[in-house]
Amino acid sequence: MKIADGIEMIEIPMNLMGRESTIYPTLIWDENTAILVDAGLAGNLPVIKKAMEDAGVPPERLDKIIVTHQDIDHISSIKDILDELHEVQVLAHEEDKPYIKGEKKLVRVNAKFMERISDLSEEEQKKVLYIFENTNAPVDITLADGEELADCGGIIVIHTPGHTPGHICLYHKATKTLIVGDAMNISEGQLVGTNNLVLTEEDAKTAAASLKKFEKYDVENVITYHGGLFNDNPNQKIKEFNKDEA
Repeated sequence: MKIADGIEMIEIPMNLMGRESTIYPTLIWDENTAILVDAGLAGNLPVIKKAMEDAGVPPERLDKIIVTHQDIDHISSIKDILDELHEVQVLAHEEDKPYIKGEKKLVRVNAKFMERISDLSEEEQKKVLYIFENTNAPVDITLADGEELADCGGIIVIHTPGHTPGHICLYHKATKTLIVGDAMNISEGQLVGTNNLVLTEEDAKTAAASLKKFEKYDVENVITYHGGLFNDNPNQKIKEFNKDEA
């Protein structure tokens, strides 16, 4: 789905742990570079390539993947992309780098996670755990809060810890688009915060506090990884949401 010139929201059906949903990676490009924000699950590469081709961006032009955070539905397809396209750099926040690289266990594998998969059969639980414990990817460049990438008209990195320690969001200056990963979602047509069902109470508070950083940006479009596009006066919605959370 075209958001504006040089930015496309990719729609990918997903079935994870027996739950069907849709995820929305983002493609940003100009005449010099093409960037994929989050990479989906293993096996998603054909859908990503088709979306790039439909947008008029040959897949071989892809040269950067920016990872908003370590969850497997954001990083699992990176290996597939690197195996096929080779010269692609992976960028992520320094706090999530060791998790993405497999040096630390993904934070999502916790007591709440085990409770969520408890309704699966023992064999299915083993399969899910194997995926979570054996998903990793290289990280070539680390990103910091407030850093601005010169690519594609300017992309500002916003560190939004809570959902994971190194969760980041991106503000694409040229199109006034805020790409929020899992920091926000859309529920019943409304912009809401992160999914607290997978977080500790402390992490949920941190995640809510992180959203206050968005108020300094003029936002026309919000792309949520689980929910898609929100463009109904997002500046006001963000202010209202943060006021309610205060």
